[in-house]
Amino acid sequence: MTTRTAGPAQTTRTALLIGAAGGILREVARGLAEEGHTLVLFDRDEEAVNRLADRLSGLTKVEVVVGDITDIPAAERQLTGIVEQFAPSILVNGVGGDTRVIGYADLTAGHFDESFMENVVSSWIAIKVCAPRMARDGYGRIVNFASAGGRTYSHFNNAAYVGAKAAVIGMTKQMAYELAPSGVVINVVAHGPIATERVAGAWERRDPEQKKAVLSKLPMGRMGTVAEAVGSVLHLCSESAGYSTGAVIDINGGLYM
Repeated sequence: MTTRTAGPAQTTRTALLIGAAGGILREVARGLAEEGHTLVLFDRDEEAVNRLADRLSGLTKVEVVVGDITDIPAAERQLTGIVEQFAPSILVNGVGGDTRVIGYADLTAGHFDESFMENVVSSWIAIKVCAPRMARDGYGRIVNFASAGGRTYSHFNNAAYVGAKAAVIGMTKQMAYELAPSGVVINVVAHGPIATERVAGAWERRDPEQKKAVLSKLPMGRMGTVAEAVGSVLHLCSESAGYSTGAVIDINGGLYM
C-alpha cells in the first residue's frame, strides 16, 4: 500500500522502534505516525509501550511487541518474527541511556558489560536480523543512538557508557560500509544533554554549584528539549536521507563541534 503525506511525496512504510517508550523515541514514534508510517513498538515496559500505542493508534496502525532487547536469544527470535510479519524498512535503535556519574576508579567490569550490552550488542542484534530483509528489498533506513560523550567525553556519565557510545559510532560506520551497495543506509545521532524525564530527574538531584559548573560548559547554556532531539532522527528515517550513510549527526547545543 502506498499513500502520500503532505509536502514532498513519501511512501508510507513500516518502522520498528527499539526502546520505543523512552523519552526521545516516544516523540520519534509520534512523528513517524503523523507521516503515516505503520509502527512496531518494541519495549520491555509493557505498561508504558501500550500507553504509547493507545495514544498513537488514532494516527496510524500500531503493533506492540513486549521484550527485552538485551536478552539476545529471545530478542533474536522476536525480531525474526517481526521481520517475517511486518518487514520493517525503518529501524531506530534507541536503547541505552545512563545518568550515573561514576569515576573511572569506581567502575567495575559489570558496568562495562551492562553498557556494551545495552548500547552496542542490542543495536547489533536488531540490525543483524532486520538489515538482510531491507537489503533484499533494496531499501532501508537505520538510525542508531550514540551520545556527545561517545564523540568526546561526558560531564553526565561515566567511562563505561562513553566507551560504549563510541563503539556504537564505530560499529555503525563499519556496517554502513558493508550495507552501502544495498540501498540500506545506517547513521548515528549523537545527542548531548536532552531534558528527557530521566535526565531532568537526575539533573534536579544535583546541587546548584554542580548545575552551574555543567551549564558553563554548554555554549548554549541550557539542555536541549526532546522536540529538538527528534527532527534529525526523523530526517534520517526519511527517503531524502538516501545519500547519507555512516554519518554522525551532533545534537548538543555546541558541546562538541
